[in-house]
Amino acid sequence: MSYTMAASPGDFLESLFNHIALPPRLPGRQDTSLGRVERGLVERLLDATVKLSRLPHNDSADEWESLRRSLETCRRVNSGGRLTKISLLTALRELQGRDFIALYITEQNAALIIRLQEDGDSVLFEAFEASPLSEDVLASKNALQWDFPGSAVAIPISEYEKTSFQDELATFLERASTESIKRFAAHTNKAGSFAFESRDTVDPALITQMLMTLLEVNGSRAFPPLLQKRVRDDVCWSDGGEKPWRRCPFWLVLRVAVHRHLSITLGGDVGRIQYKFLICLVLSRFLDECLGQIGLDLAVFLKTKLCRRLVKLEVDKERAPANLSIHYEYWFTALGPDFRRYTNTAAEQISVAWEPFKKRIQRPILTLPKYADPRHLLLSLPSSKDYIQRVLNEPFYRYTAPPFVSLYKLPQDYQLSSTVPKPGTAFANRYFRLSEIETEIELRESFDVSALATDILCEQRCIELATEIENYLSTVGDAYDSNPEQKSVMLITVMELWVGMDACAAKMFSLLKDYNPGIPSDILDDLQIARLKDIQRIHMIREYLS
Repeated sequence: MSYTMAASPGDFLESLFNHIALPPRLPGRQDTSLGRVERGLVERLLDATVKLSRLPHNDSADEWESLRRSLETCRRVNSGGRLTKISLLTALRELQGRDFIALYITEQNAALIIRLQEDGDSVLFEAFEASPLSEDVLASKNALQWDFPGSAVAIPISEYEKTSFQDELATFLERASTESIKRFAAHTNKAGSFAFESRDTVDPALITQMLMTLLEVNGSRAFPPLLQKRVRDDVCWSDGGEKPWRRCPFWLVLRVAVHRHLSITLGGDVGRIQYKFLICLVLSRFLDECLGQIGLDLAVFLKTKLCRRLVKLEVDKERAPANLSIHYEYWFTALGPDFRRYTNTAAEQISVAWEPFKKRIQRPILTLPKYADPRHLLLSLPSSKDYIQRVLNEPFYRYTAPPFVSLYKLPQDYQLSSTVPKPGTAFANRYFRLSEIETEIELRESFDVSALATDILCEQRCIELATEIENYLSTVGDAYDSNPEQKSVMLITVMELWVGMDACAAKMFSLLKDYNPGIPSDILDDLQIARLKDIQRIHMIREYLS
């Protein structure tokens, strides 16, 4: 199948890559050729569908052939980013069997999927929102969880086949896809009044509420099985961009339509399996197409994304019951050679480009001179002149340390200060929290129990320290398992808390001082310490144990 290319294939493929793979670095403005991107998306999905429909010994060949016809119709009807009455009427009249019609109503930010019911006596209309609000995307930590469709209506086949019904429906959808209605547009509050906001998504109520209500007059509300998906999107806006970059809504419409078609025709579990393999085939073919045309970092990202999906399918295969395991086995056998060929080719080309790059950026290690340059033996120390002069002039001068300045504190509202929460935020917050806990314990006078005048206070303090040790170890978990230095700091922190707890217990029961604590005084000698103050802390712990 031949693809429609832009003037610069590399730029077009990179634009397509952004919507398919959603890499960390995205453009700061909306694509200028969004219509070409939409056409490229459906063509690559259609190309993979043709491949799967022609696999030998495929028991689902009829369903895949139906999907191929439906995607052909989808490409024809949604051509140019708008719906036309002529193409809509043709699609409505030719709808048959298990085929479906997927429509993206651009100006209303809505999608409509039309399919025949299994009984053949009614036609099902499913509507849902195509792109979420920017506010919801920015507020989500990882992905939005959606249920599709948002609403559904079934009308009798006799009503659907009426020429007047199809003509009015096609006219309405054509106008809705090209005309913006300010009442449903996004608004913002400026100077105490609501103003039209062209940079956010439109409320799809014209389709999901008004049109579905009108259809319900001729039929009835339907409640088909819902499809739950994790939808990833982003909002990127830089200076000079009229509109922010958003993931192509048509790509979501295509994926939902295909997934629902396979789930309805093949069953929920089998449909999900075959949909996953379809997406893997799309990614693998797109990876092969992009090699040499996009940046090396993007190729590595896409290869990693593909391999991660394949590994998840392998894990699902091992956990699946016997009736589903045979489906995994068939698809891995049929598509495994293609996946290996595409990933191996990508790995080889990435390696060929990476090795020279590593050699080019490698810093040379120069030999050390045998003698030092005399200039390097002189230190100017311009900022130390006043101090040295005072020491020389005053024999009994004693250095006074500067007043203690509290350690730098991380902002307490770190989560709120993040403009776009990313998956790495939770990872960073975990270590920020551990750093704050360890700093607080380090600055505390854990050894001093003189202020605890009564046994009751000692008992309370002892219980508090024991609880603090448990909470700290629970918070650390496996965070330091691969870092000996941080693991050493953790052990010092726990020992300091234990020393404070033991000091409280010894003050309550002085007889404990006559017995060995059960911890050797040299138990901390094997720790890897990078700071002087940690060595001083170990020394204090050793003195106490001794």
